[in-house]
Amino acid sequence: MTTTLEHGQEHAAVSVESEARALGACLMATPAYDPVADVARAVSEGDWHEPAHELVWAAVQRLHGAGRPTGAPAVEAQLRSTGDLERAGGVVGLSRLASEACSPAEAVHYAGLVHGYAQVRRYQAALVRGMQGARQADPLCVAETIAAHQAELEYLTADDQNDDTFGRFGDHLDTHLDSLAVSLPAAARTGFTDLDTLMKLMPGQMILVAARPAMGKSAFALGVATANARRGGPTLVHSLEMGCDEVSNRILAARARVAFHHLRDGAEGLTEEDWDRLDRHTPELKGLPLWMDYSARVSPARIRSRVKTVLRETGRAPLVVVDYLQLMQTDQRNTRQSTYDRVTEISRELKILASDTGAVILALAQLNRGPEQRPDKRPAVSDLRDSGALEQDADAIILLHREDYYEPESGRSGETDLIVAKHRNGPTGTVTVAHQFHYSRMRDMAEEPGQD
Repeated sequence: MTTTLEHGQEHAAVSVESEARALGACLMATPAYDPVADVARAVSEGDWHEPAHELVWAAVQRLHGAGRPTGAPAVEAQLRSTGDLERAGGVVGLSRLASEACSPAEAVHYAGLVHGYAQVRRYQAALVRGMQGARQADPLCVAETIAAHQAELEYLTADDQNDDTFGRFGDHLDTHLDSLAVSLPAAARTGFTDLDTLMKLMPGQMILVAARPAMGKSAFALGVATANARRGGPTLVHSLEMGCDEVSNRILAARARVAFHHLRDGAEGLTEEDWDRLDRHTPELKGLPLWMDYSARVSPARIRSRVKTVLRETGRAPLVVVDYLQLMQTDQRNTRQSTYDRVTEISRELKILASDTGAVILALAQLNRGPEQRPDKRPAVSDLRDSGALEQDADAIILLHREDYYEPESGRSGETDLIVAKHRNGPTGTVTVAHQFHYSRMRDMAEEPGQD
C-alpha cells in the first residue's frame, strides 16, 4: 500500500523535475523564443521547492528585467557576482538544468506545475497548522480558531495565478463601454439624502467614519445600518464596544422615537406612549434583513465568515458596519505585533475583504487629539489614529464634527457636520445633519421634527 510519505516524496520529485524543465527553458532562451515572461506570470515568490532553483530563478529575473540575455553563461556570471553560484549548484548544476530544458512552448505548462505543487505544499502546511490550532484552541473561542483556519484556506482558494487581471487595455474596453449604458444602483444607502447624493456606495468600497469620542459615531453607524436594512439591503453590524441590550435600545429609541434613557431605565422609565410607539415599530424591526454580531473578539476572518453567511441566505453582499476598527484583532494572533502593524494589517484585510466579496464596509475609527489643538476644532484626515494605512486604504473618509460640543452656546446647536474629506470616486464636501441624541439618532435637516 502506498503511504502518505511515499506520496509526498513522489510529489516532491515531480515538482523538482518540473522546476528543472521550466528553468532550463529560461537558460536556453533566445530573442525569438523567450519563455521567461510566461514563466514569471505562472509562478509566485516561494513556489520553488529546491533552494538552488530559487536562486537561479532570481538571477534569471534580474537579468531579464535589465533586458540582458538569460543564457547559462549570463546566469553563471550573475550568480558569481552575488556569491550564490555554489549554493545554486555551480556550473555543473546550471549545465544539468540546461540539459533538462523543455521546449519554449512547454515552459508555461511546467511553470504551472511548479506553482500547482507549491500550492499543494501550502495546503498541506495549512492543514497541519489547522490541526495544531485545534489542539491548542481555547474552548471558549473555537469559532475564532475555525474562522482563522477558514481564512487561510480561502486565501489559497483565491489564488490569482489564473485570473484575468493582466491583459491588453483594449481587450475589455467594449464590455466596459456597454456597462456604462446601464445605470448601476448603489450597493447600500446611508439614509441621509444629501450624503447619498454626494456619495454613491458601490460594491467593494471601504468607508471610514472617524471622529473624536462623543461626536455620535455609533448613532450615525446604527442609523445607516437601520436605514439600509429598511430599504431591503442586507446589513451586518459588528458591535465590538456595545452589547445586545445597548444596541437594541439605541435602535428602538431611534426608530420609535422613545427617549433612550427611558429604555435604559426599563419599566420605571417607560410611559404608556412609549410602549405604544414600541409596539407600532417592533414588527418592522423584527423583519429587517439586519444581522448583528456582538462579539468583542472580531478579526477580518470572522467578518468574512459572517459576510458569506449573509450572502448564502440573501444572495447579496451586505453593508458591513464595524464599530470600531481599532478594537479589532488580527488573524495572526501575534502578541508582539505593534498597534501600528495591527491596525495596518486590519485595514488592508478589510479592503481586500470588501473587494473579494463585493460588500460595502463602513468602519468606524477614532481620531487623535489633533482637532482639540485647533481654534475651530474641526477634524482632518491626518488626525486618524494608529496607522497611515487607514487613509491610504479607504475609498472615502467621513469625519464627524459637532460645533456645539465645544461651544454649548453655539448658534449651530443640534447640528452635526459630516465632512467627506476623502472620496476616491467623487467630490468631497460637507453635509450637515441634525442630531437627536436623546433618541440616539441623526436625521436629515429637511425632515420635520416629528417625522418617522
